[in-house]
Amino acid sequence: MKEKIKEHIKKHKILYSAILIFLCFWGIEIIVSKLIVTDELFTFANVFKLHNGIQLYSQNNIIDTPLFFYLANVFLSIFGMNFFVYKVLGLIMFEIIFILILNILRKLKIPVSRAVIYIILIILPFSKNLYENGANYNILALIFWLLGMYLIIKNDKFEVKPIQQGIVSALIFATKQNVGMYYLIGLTLCVIYLNRKDIKKILKKLFATYSVFIVITAIWIIALAIQGQLKDFINYCFLGMGDFATRNIYVMWEFAVFYLIPILTIIGLIIAKKKFNITTENKVVNTSIVFLCFMVPSMLIGYPIFNEYHVELAMLISVVYSTYILEQLVIRLEDVFYKRIVKIILALFVIVILLINICFVISYIKYLVNDNNELTYNDPYFGMVITPELKDKLNEIVNFVKLKNEKNQDVIIFSSEANMYRIKLKQNYQDFDLPFLGNWGYKGEERILNKIKGLKNTFILVKDEDIIGQESKKIKEYIKNNYNKTGEVADFEIYYIE
Repeated sequence: MKEKIKEHIKKHKILYSAILIFLCFWGIEIIVSKLIVTDELFTFANVFKLHNGIQLYSQNNIIDTPLFFYLANVFLSIFGMNFFVYKVLGLIMFEIIFILILNILRKLKIPVSRAVIYIILIILPFSKNLYENGANYNILALIFWLLGMYLIIKNDKFEVKPIQQGIVSALIFATKQNVGMYYLIGLTLCVIYLNRKDIKKILKKLFATYSVFIVITAIWIIALAIQGQLKDFINYCFLGMGDFATRNIYVMWEFAVFYLIPILTIIGLIIAKKKFNITTENKVVNTSIVFLCFMVPSMLIGYPIFNEYHVELAMLISVVYSTYILEQLVIRLEDVFYKRIVKIILALFVIVILLINICFVISYIKYLVNDNNELTYNDPYFGMVITPELKDKLNEIVNFVKLKNEKNQDVIIFSSEANMYRIKLKQNYQDFDLPFLGNWGYKGEERILNKIKGLKNTFILVKDEDIIGQESKKIKEYIKNNYNKTGEVADFEIYYIE
């Protein structure tokens, strides 16, 4: 019986590996389902608005290319337009990422068991912030990026197939425009390296790849033009990028240290060539250069906000490469890793991670079935953990807006919290719902200020606190200095424009 079980597990090792990896992160993904201001809330709000007939770009200030929002809308429309289903979508996306990494490592001749250990011990902890409260369109872009690299790796060999890579590049660009361009840069470097002895082959492959990319991209851009969204799409997704970059530079040096991985790789390759005369015929050197082609452009993904989340986005490819290098060390110390004590330590570590995740899931389920949780499956916030204090605040703001709307008066919530209330109200105030510098397109701050100056019979809610750190102080000061304060609601000051 024992032998049959072992044989069954060995036969279906990829399936069981996938289940184990899933159980090692699912609880951490779920437990952070709190109603707070995050990129995850903003992307959910955009999908929710799209579902309710609000067009991207022309009616909503989306600063990213559209593929994720349309795919998420389809998924939520089928399974339920609420945050619980949105979290399930996130779980699926991260599972795909880790399975792609597992298969990339397998193609690099790393045994499945060790590849799973590397993912659980290194990649899962490193990427924790990615599956907490981040923007899911970035995760979809990473899925396509990893898929592209997986397709290039051919068990000890590397090959770029133009049609495959043209499609992958177009998918990344349609999900996140800057990431798509970085991937194209990496792909171009990879093609040049792999075919460095044949200039005609380089040009042929690049021309074919870029042609496929351009055709696919042109199709959906033409579709945007037909729907009257093209002008706003260009403004939000491209013309506003410079404004976003110059106004939002932020560096957390303790996390930016991960940028040393590709730099040290370059230094290592130079030493290998000059001091030890190791050529590209060497398997490790060849693999390192191919990875480096993608690692260097991926460093740009973090720009301009080098916090935990963006550094993890930018360095995920580099960390995957690091596990490959670790494997080269393990191969040389293989006897150590087969020792009983090492196996016990690794097993205990995995068991602890599993128990933590199980506790998180049980805690979350208890909240969902708690009598105090009044949210139904049809409520957009079903699945979110809402504290009693936040619930009171949410109701207070929503009731205030409804009361003013009944009197034919508008209410602008000029805050990063705006979408928390707009979702509940099923309302859309476009630029005012994501009032961030860099989210308004070309000369956005000036345009939004002029919008405010043109308002009539409108209440504006503002407060000094800026949770995200991207709100316009200039506009807040203008509101406070030019309009009458009529009172307060929750922790907002109320100003009235006659």
